[in-house]
Amino acid sequence: MRFIRIHYFADMERKSTLYLCLTLLAWSCGQSITNTSPVSRHYNVYIQGHSAGQYEVEWIDATNCKFSYFYNDRGRGPELTGDLSLNPDGFISDLSISGLNYLKDSTQESFHMGPEWAFWKGTEEKDSVANPGDKMYTPANSVLTAQEVCIRKMLQTPDQEVAILPGGTARITAIKPVRLRDSLDLQLIEYTGFGFSPEYAWLDSDQRLFALVSSWLTFIPASYHSWAEEMYEQQLELERAYFARLADSLTETPDSTLVLKNVNLFDANKGEVLTGRSVVIAGNHIVSILDGNQPIPAGSQVIDGQGKSLLPGLFDNHCHVQRIDGLLHLAAGVTSVRDMANSPELLEIRDEFDANQIPGPRIVTMCGFIDQKGPFAGPGLTITSVPEGLEAIDNYHQKGYQQIKLYSSIDPAWVKPLAAHAHQLGMRVSGHIPAHMLAAQAIRDGYNEIQHINMIALNFLSDTIDTRTPLRFSSVAENTYQLDLDGKPFMDFIRLLQQQHIAVDPTVGIFENMFTTRPGQVNPLVRTVYDRFPAQIQREFIGGGLPIPDGKAAIYQTSFDKLLAIIHALYLNGITILPGTDELPGFALHRELEHYVAAGISPIAVLQMATLGSAKHAGREADLGTIEPGNWQI
Repeated sequence: MRFIRIHYFADMERKSTLYLCLTLLAWSCGQSITNTSPVSRHYNVYIQGHSAGQYEVEWIDATNCKFSYFYNDRGRGPELTGDLSLNPDGFISDLSISGLNYLKDSTQESFHMGPEWAFWKGTEEKDSVANPGDKMYTPANSVLTAQEVCIRKMLQTPDQEVAILPGGTARITAIKPVRLRDSLDLQLIEYTGFGFSPEYAWLDSDQRLFALVSSWLTFIPASYHSWAEEMYEQQLELERAYFARLADSLTETPDSTLVLKNVNLFDANKGEVLTGRSVVIAGNHIVSILDGNQPIPAGSQVIDGQGKSLLPGLFDNHCHVQRIDGLLHLAAGVTSVRDMANSPELLEIRDEFDANQIPGPRIVTMCGFIDQKGPFAGPGLTITSVPEGLEAIDNYHQKGYQQIKLYSSIDPAWVKPLAAHAHQLGMRVSGHIPAHMLAAQAIRDGYNEIQHINMIALNFLSDTIDTRTPLRFSSVAENTYQLDLDGKPFMDFIRLLQQQHIAVDPTVGIFENMFTTRPGQVNPLVRTVYDRFPAQIQREFIGGGLPIPDGKAAIYQTSFDKLLAIIHALYLNGITILPGTDELPGFALHRELEHYVAAGISPIAVLQMATLGSAKHAGREADLGTIEPGNWQI
């Protein structure tokens, strides 16, 4: 059972892009309005198992509470406090939130609901609705307490759903009683309405939030942290069932030969568009390509592509794959991806994609993450010595990983021995440039590839910048506009890239929003289709970027433009560019490719980068990246 997804139909004469998005932190919590005694709850926050912050909630009485939370994600992360009140029916009547958002910019939000009107106002939005009735407000700043109230309200309704503000419906889709270790009775709640896939929450016997568990971010009392993995396995049973239903409903296997008839075919080898072609597919392979004079095999299933263009499946070279991502990638024509660091669950997700249990692309490269323990360590495997790093590389190699990704906290002196060991095993080495090290030295010590265009810009600043922190973004925004691309330092660096055959994975699209938007402005990534999104999804794209100091908006914009100019310079000098996103699955790639064209690279060359060029880099040009007999459909 496979999507007929192997090649992507697109109107090459139009610049229209459809974007979908994931809500990252739409989670929940609450308090029974029948219980009048004070209740306090404390949760630790963990990022991939590492302690990262705390969440506190104190119910003063049955209808009023205070909450606060923070977590540290490599120097980023929210710091929020607030107050919440319920009306007699258990709906939020008043809410106040203030503090710092994920990118450490100031944020505030307030909500009030009366009998005739509901008003809400925040850094990102301002709106109201008449006759709010039985509707539950969901804040733009995601906090557990507001969502727990929503879950508890859903449990009280006959159909287990509730209308939400600013729009949509939240609905419980599954309740799974779970007894853990023969001593703890919990309810696992699956609910929808906040993203493109269900959310999950664990409630205790009092129907209060016990934990939120995921492979990335977990909220749980510290004394139960060791139980989180077991809980996540229980949760995965519901999640897998959901995606299995999607696979059944959205995929089909052709009963006969499949023909994509009369298409404009993009020849990635020649960089040409061939008109009036029909592509014959049997099973998972291309059998032949026919011109307009050749007959279509009798009995074939035919899809008429008149007026459409057929491209090889696109590659996204910088992903962190989750199960829901697979469907979003395929919908955008992305049929091959590189995973640039993930939890151990990646191996399961890859196998589920390959077995068609979940609709998803091929994961052509798996990159094993390594960072050094410390206050700014990245989420994933961390080490305290070179021998630990060598052991980690061995383990990744044994599990089939092709590449190692070193991160920002790694001691610069460790790069050379770690890279040498990876190379002995036939693995590539890439990543962030470690703090207090420049890209040129990382290359000399064994890097084969650089992730993120800001890491190249930092090469021309000081190695005293602590790039473990958000300074790796703000210092680039404040200084890159001055970089002389014709000067000797830059050209010497270009020659080093050429000599060492270094590839660059720019992910420049993430810096457009980061450097050029303020809270309340729509992320350029989705600007053309923003009004098509449900209200809850729209809010994920108006949070703004970095805090832009007064008077520096033009500098930040010019620095972003200089990042595009760097990409053009890389292209002109023959450096391998690997289109990747580190962003919204699937559709962010479209915007990334548009940026390369804006930088001055021809559309044909950009499409070759995202197809055949990426396939060659992954060692898959024999079966991916082109449309020709013998190749895979995707």
